Amino acid sequence: MIIQTTNASFLIENCEFDSALVAIHSDSRFELSRLFGSVKVKSSDSHTYPFTVRISKQEFTDSLILLIKEIDYTSFSQLESNWM
Repeated sequence: MIIQTTNASFLIENCEFDSALVAIHSDSRFELSRLFGSVKVKSSDSHTYPFTVRISKQEFTDSLILLIKEIDYTSFSQLESNWM
């Protein structure tokens, strides 16, 4: 799954080593640190997503809730008028 925000892009994958974890890859070390502060951000070989964390599925769920709470819904009406 790919999630794009105004500050970063994230690629979410099942962790190949542990089915209880997910691997979150991003183009922003800062955003990974902000969302998953207690987890060490590691560098990866990917040019698109050079930073990675591995977290539990519950931690990921909690972070998704945080991202949704940060949405500025006031701009949706402007976006809707641009589509019509």
